[in-house]
Amino acid sequence: MMLRLSNDGHVYHVMLTYIALDLSLDEPEEFIEKIKAVAPDGEKGIVVQVVDANCIAGREHLLEVLTQSLEAERRSCMLARKVEVDIMLRLACTRQISDAIERVGLKKESRMALLIAIASEGVHHRREDEGEKGRSYYHNLLMAFKDRLKEVDGVKRVYDYDEVGVGRGEEEEESSSSIHVYEHLASVYGVSEQELASCIVPDGNRLASILAERANLLHR
Repeated sequence: MMLRLSNDGHVYHVMLTYIALDLSLDEPEEFIEKIKAVAPDGEKGIVVQVVDANCIAGREHLLEVLTQSLEAERRSCMLARKVEVDIMLRLACTRQISDAIERVGLKKESRMALLIAIASEGVHHRREDEGEKGRSYYHNLLMAFKDRLKEVDGVKRVYDYDEVGVGRGEEEEESSSSIHVYEHLASVYGVSEQELASCIVPDGNRLASILAERANLLHR
């Protein structure tokens, strides 16, 4: 999935990609470094974060955190020096990096990773020749990154964000998996049934709304 997010003149191009892992990860941090190493040469403006896909409470959770982190970067009030770390902290609803890694980071037993890649027009010069259908410099830059992911040891398959539901393995049933994931995440984040029941989100994801609100309160 490709997104174009804008705020007060700042424009960000975001790619969300699932990575099915071939084997268990002996060294998750080393694997993430290999992912970062295949980013297009010389494009230091690409921000990369990789988390366990099973630790995301749906599209709303992810997009709200991305919006918060990019706004915090623009306003120079991030929770960390790097926006990719800010994203992880907000996804995990904590200020402690060690706790964030434990909660949403890749583990040896992780089966599905979620890659977040961001190219900012504040870093790359704005280009006037962008195509009407998103075939822009930034789109091509991120697609080149995605194509190179298949070269990384341990990558079984690369999926578009919409191909696999959040927190799902490629062969799992959607309904049962979603219920299991959300129950597990509610337990991990300490969200009670009472808190979920009291959250008013018409036709929305209550857990995602609660976690996004907790993330937003971290800087206060």
